[in-house]
Amino acid sequence: MIEKRKHPRYVVEGMGVYARTIFNTEVEILDISVSGGSVRGTKRFVIGSEYTFKFEHKSSAISLKGVIVWEKLSGTRKIKEGEAMPIYTAGIEFRNGIDDKRMETIKDMLVDKVKERKLGGMKIKIQPPEKAVLSYLETCRVRDVSLGGIRIETEQEPSVDTIFHLELILAEEEQPINCKGRIAFYNESREEKRLRFSAGVEFMDMSDKDRSRLGRFIEILPADIGEMPSYGL
Repeated sequence: MIEKRKHPRYVVEGMGVYARTIFNTEVEILDISVSGGSVRGTKRFVIGSEYTFKFEHKSSAISLKGVIVWEKLSGTRKIKEGEAMPIYTAGIEFRNGIDDKRMETIKDMLVDKVKERKLGGMKIKIQPPEKAVLSYLETCRVRDVSLGGIRIETEQEPSVDTIFHLELILAEEEQPINCKGRIAFYNESREEKRLRFSAGVEFMDMSDKDRSRLGRFIEILPADIGEMPSYGL
């Protein structure tokens, strides 16, 4: 078979090579309280993982850290004839809660969309839902690498063509390689009943210095001749 990859791919699984990524997903805020809230979106949420919860309204912005404590498939959304997109709902527990001053700011931000205001630590139900962004920082295992990209294992469901900041850690004592990454493809699998994803990531905007560092690193690695979906790298 003719090799279609632009660059040879090298196996690094088990060699301590990792990638740090930040995945962003847009969600709708359903309700919020001093201790947590619930959101709805089209991507699965990783129970037990920490997310940064950000939303803006007019000239104000709020950023909170929280942990996903529950998740459920709550419905579907029609995208075109014969096709539907799953909708997930999740509960977030804020790490340090929300103090009274910040809670008042949130109420002022959402006053036009609050259907039912309950004080004393009760939930503020929001109708219609306010848009927000959840950001998930993950350290991913790298399975193979080339001069054009990597294949990572992640718990967060990626979206093809998503572009994000990427740090590639080749060795603990070295500075990471910084660039942008683009999701070229992904596949899903289950490990001990937990859903995981294998994603091909294309490097973007990598400096010549970092590309030279990567080149010197892969010179000593054994080539992987196994067949896998090409991510065009």
